[in-house]
Amino acid sequence: MISKRALIDVSEDNTDSLAVRTDGMLLCGVEFPAAMTGSSITFAFSMNGSTGWMNVHETDGTEVSYTVSAGKMVRVDPSGWAFASNGYIRVLSNGSEAADRNIVLHFRHS
Repeated sequence: MISKRALIDVSEDNTDSLAVRTDGMLLCGVEFPAAMTGSSITFAFSMNGSTGWMNVHETDGTEVSYTVSAGKMVRVDPSGWAFASNGYIRVLSNGSEAADRNIVLHFRHS
């Protein structure tokens, strides 16, 4: 059951979204707009939303990355996000966006 939706913006000519507070919930899905310049996204995490940003990695050391699926919802396995349930996350596009892009993050209770 999805408990929270957060609309975030990756502004034109930027690659990073604004921070979104997780409110103690786990990320479980990413809804992409119909058009995006970047072909993949990664994530950054911070406890306070303004400093100490760290890229999110899998336990094998690879960066958590999702292929952009224009106009579609991509499922995220929330089990890997347990550490991030009390902080802030940002979405990072691998390309500077040609226009403002709205991405919807879906969260659920742990």
